[in-house]
Amino acid sequence: MECSEPGTIRDEELLAYLAGEIVRPGVQQHLARCQSCSAKLADFRRVERSLTRKLYRWDCPPNQVLGEYQLGLLNNGHATAVKLHLSSCIFCSVELATLSQFLANDPMLVERVSVQPSLINNHVTHAAKPLIGHLRDVSSGQIRRVIATFLPPQPRLAHQREVASTEVWPRSYSAEDFNISIQLDRGASRRDSLQLIGFVTRKGSSLESLQGIPVVLSSQTNAVYKQNIDELGNFVFSSISPATYMLELQLPDSTIVIEQLPIALQD
Repeated sequence: MECSEPGTIRDEELLAYLAGEIVRPGVQQHLARCQSCSAKLADFRRVERSLTRKLYRWDCPPNQVLGEYQLGLLNNGHATAVKLHLSSCIFCSVELATLSQFLANDPMLVERVSVQPSLINNHVTHAAKPLIGHLRDVSSGQIRRVIATFLPPQPRLAHQREVASTEVWPRSYSAEDFNISIQLDRGASRRDSLQLIGFVTRKGSSLESLQGIPVVLSSQTNAVYKQNIDELGNFVFSSISPATYMLELQLPDSTIVIEQLPIALQD
């Protein structure tokens, strides 16, 4: 897939836009209508996030330690260190607030982990590990699964009607107030690889409000790909293999599911 208007913007401008710098108005306008440049921007963002994951939050305590801190299972020295870290780390503070909410919604869970200070030792600390896993299970159990509906394309010409609906691209789906458009292209790196490009909108919401929503593409062969929606409502899965996939938009309170998404090479 090539740029719809070659030469309109340069890679340097894409990088500046990604970094939040002020760029020409035409850059954002071009990105809104050019899938190729939007996909390139998504590639740049993936590289940036990969580097960020290796360097960012390197000194944050593990989720398990935050859970033990909230449950009062750490010794005084360790608890003081975590408290000091929380005073300057907004990300760990948010995680701890989420955990506190889970505990507040389950009084029996709080009662089960109440212990005497004299019992706070390594044995009790390790015993708390299954508890944190249970909290995650509680949260996931409250998430609704919404199956997206395939929107049939416009009526075809007479000589096209023999084409199976599963081969129609682009494809459009709806789920509650969400609309998802998906396009399939050949990968740029290898001819036998594919690239899946998606565009998500929500009625009454801006595209920027969808930024960061995780999108998961999985198949029965256990191949799993993960991306996030960008500020333009796009997500891109590059270099994927032909298979029948399931695509999930993982929202905070629900998961939108596209089942039986057939992805195959087209002649």
